[in-house]
Amino acid sequence: MTINQFMTADHRACDEQFANLENVVDDGNFEAARMMFDEFSEHMLHHFQMEEEVMFDEYNKNGQGHCNPTEVMIIEHDQMRNVFKEMSKAIDEKDKNKFLGFSENLLFTMQQHNMKEEQMMYSLADESLDSEDIINRMKAI
Repeated sequence: MTINQFMTADHRACDEQFANLENVVDDGNFEAARMMFDEFSEHMLHHFQMEEEVMFDEYNKNGQGHCNPTEVMIIEHDQMRNVFKEMSKAIDEKDKNKFLGFSENLLFTMQQHNMKEEQMMYSLADESLDSEDIINRMKAI
């Protein structure tokens, strides 16, 4: 299995959670939305942690300076973390419109971010790192 395959599968799992969460909020079920949001955000934060602490760190150590997109990826992770906070507040306030506005922003950001990772970052990592070792270390987090 490649890093690209492993991480892309995790992207799809997060996407599915996110779509289900949006549907529950749209239905106005904020009790279920709180639980689903907490699971979704925990999954996303775990995904970011795997990338930042293992793959990006190892990629940077390998001196891949000629093409190093990790800084941009981390900036985008931070942007998404900030949106998570606003979405959480919107759930607490039971504000469907506020939540859906932030979720639209998050969806756009996630789609663009995932495309960059899947089409560039993960391929670069697979080319320069020991994919099996990186995947095992990410699974251990």
